Amino acid sequence: VLVVGAGISGIGAARYLGVEHPERTYAVVEARDEVGGTWSLFRYPGVRSDSDLYTFGYEFKPWRDDVSIADGDAILRYLRETLSENDIWRRVHLGHRVLRADWSSETARWRVEVELTASGRRVALTASWLLGATGYYRYDEPYTPAFAGREQFAGTVVHPQQWPDGLDVAGCRVVVIGSGATAVTLVPALAGTAEHVTMLQRTPTYVMSLPRRDVVAAALTRLVGPDRSFRIVRRKNILSQRASWELARRYPRAARALLR
Repeated sequence: VLVVGAGISGIGAARYLGVEHPERTYAVVEARDEVGGTWSLFRYPGVRSDSDLYTFGYEFKPWRDDVSIADGDAILRYLRETLSENDIWRRVHLGHRVLRADWSSETARWRVEVELTASGRRVALTASWLLGATGYYRYDEPYTPAFAGREQFAGTVVHPQQWPDGLDVAGCRVVVIGSGATAVTLVPALAGTAEHVTMLQRTPTYVMSLPRRDVVAAALTRLVGPDRSFRIVRRKNILSQRASWELARRYPRAARALLR
């Protein structure tokens, strides 16, 4: 089995392959020189999960931090621990970029062309299974809309996906375009030092303030231990998310009133 990508999905797939299919050989190839995918790449202020780690984390590895909405550094540590605890590091090949993959019905194999990014040398790998754990958007070319007159703007234009090291917004007036998960994370972090922050949104959304620390999880951990509490809280959170979605879908007015 060849797994493409060493982010949260690729690491999880590798663990399940090792545990549930020990008779198979597998390798994980990663184009970048780091594991962790999103959580090693994104460096913008305040980067964190937009889901609680009891749900977002692995079912086989209990989340033990007191904070359930975790910062990017904490998630990256969690992923590296998973690699170490499951002996996956030796299966990971960094700096290996997949260029193309061809299926042969005659041999029932994938032939995968891989470039070693450090040297540019190309090698061919074969596998009976090919698993793409590459995410759903391009890391190297983030989407940037064309804004008329942008070239006349004298200030700094930054895409969060390519946040420069050392960028200081202290005393600056900042405009954030968009109101998705990244913006909701970024705006409070920028507001701590910037002179003024404005968020522009095309489609209004409802935002509800909730604590980052799950008091139910903390109480259950004291009562029944971290492993049992993790399983309970994971199911509790999945059910609550499902219930809130059903409420908003079936009774939008009631959901709107509740959020307000």
